[in-house]
Amino acid sequence: MEVDQEVQPKRAHSVPVPRLYKVAANILKNFEDGKDSLKNLVFNCKKHPNKKGLFSLVMETENHKKQLDQATQKIELFVTEPRFNKHLAYVLINELFWGKQTLPGESLPVQTVLKYKKRLKKSIDMEGGIDGRALCDTWPRYARINTLCINKHRLNTQLKEEGWVEVTYDKSEVDNKQFLHLISNLYENQYLSDLHIPNLLVFPPKSQLYNHGLVKDGFLMLQDKSSCFPVAALAPPAGSSVLDSCAAPGMKTSQLAAAVCGDKFAVLGGDPPAGAKVVAVERSIKRYGLLKEILEKSQATLVTEVVNQDFLKIDPSMHLDVEYIVVDPSCSGTGMARRGGGDEEPSEERLETLASVQTSLLLHALSFPSAKRVVYSTCAVSVVENEQVVAKVLENAAGWEVVSIMPTWERRGLGEFSDGQKFVRALASEDMCNGFFVAVLERKGCIKAKKRKKVSEDNEELSEEILGENSDSVINDQPVEKAKKRKKSKDNKHELADATHDVPDSNEVEVEIKKKKKKK
Repeated sequence: MEVDQEVQPKRAHSVPVPRLYKVAANILKNFEDGKDSLKNLVFNCKKHPNKKGLFSLVMETENHKKQLDQATQKIELFVTEPRFNKHLAYVLINELFWGKQTLPGESLPVQTVLKYKKRLKKSIDMEGGIDGRALCDTWPRYARINTLCINKHRLNTQLKEEGWVEVTYDKSEVDNKQFLHLISNLYENQYLSDLHIPNLLVFPPKSQLYNHGLVKDGFLMLQDKSSCFPVAALAPPAGSSVLDSCAAPGMKTSQLAAAVCGDKFAVLGGDPPAGAKVVAVERSIKRYGLLKEILEKSQATLVTEVVNQDFLKIDPSMHLDVEYIVVDPSCSGTGMARRGGGDEEPSEERLETLASVQTSLLLHALSFPSAKRVVYSTCAVSVVENEQVVAKVLENAAGWEVVSIMPTWERRGLGEFSDGQKFVRALASEDMCNGFFVAVLERKGCIKAKKRKKVSEDNEELSEEILGENSDSVINDQPVEKAKKRKKSKDNKHELADATHDVPDSNEVEVEIKKKKKKK
């Protein structure tokens, strides 16, 4: 005899948590455990396809960590709910108060947070902390025209056909303040050309460009404005040979490839100019793979050789044709509006350790025998990583000097340094882009081959000496704990971790990696 069985509703603990929240919680735990930087953990995560949404959620939660710590301690959340996963709780609470302000589903973790909603609301300091997402949402969206694939006229025509309207202005009559006013008042369907960076377009805030066809095909590269500064300041001419010492994820490298091929390459077609070459160096095997994908998408592989090696182990004598070098090393990331690590500032020890490696990298770049122009940049605001690094290098590198760059950009380096007015700085809070520092060093006059070789050898020896003094520290993208002391030896002189800082910029991580066939 058949008996009708009543279908029992699922218990809350058997209802799964939305996967985005669960994956974000695991990434935050791995970051706290020191396994990798937030950026790398998100990029290398294969458990969720929405990298953009995942990155935003993770970064926002980490930026509110101090407030979350204080609120959960005040209401003793983990005392009364000892089995509640801390990282998942933080993700859900962040979403409830700073994100969508609602939580979907009937899962037990979701119901637990909702149960404490009123108490949390009274305990959370909504004004404190760094709300990088809110700041970024007020900025315009920047997109660089990839002249390897398309020229500006053709791209403007296509945008016009889609309903976009270009706002034109006389660049000779507009200063920085007036330009910021212009981009702050763009309507939803308007865009304009940037005042300071060639081939950079500016769209209204919150413009949805991530899935745009021009972006997917590599014609437009989503790249924050300040991230374009180093290549613009270096200004390698068409047909030149350039080396990118810390290349991943690859936005600056693809910008370099476009520069050495010239703005008219997409129009004229054919082969790249004679001598046009970019050597992209990246020591991390994971980021090396990402670098190759971005270069293939942007067609930068036409002139780019990718090298999976530590830059300090690159022999300058094997690259006698390199005349221009980009040194954009790992840094504290304090200029990034949406960096990880909450509002905690890096320790003095952390900054000194970073500066030591940055100095070694820059000195090594100056040891390349044919190098005549080197750009040094960071997405940090600390003097220790910027002006002080350049000053120390100049004290020990014969035959080099700082030169003035980007004359139309008004914000300069600190005046307490003799070369302060020759440096370029950007502030996230005032310039509608991430914080940045840029300096260009140029070889003085025409150095005879014999003398150049001697200067090159001296600079390289000094680079090894400085790094050797700090070989007991391992530098990563993420905040580091006090480094364990090790015995000094030749074997560990060149030990470095990931030598790229590129956290985040919000535009870079929005790039959807999709391989594209080379243009015939």
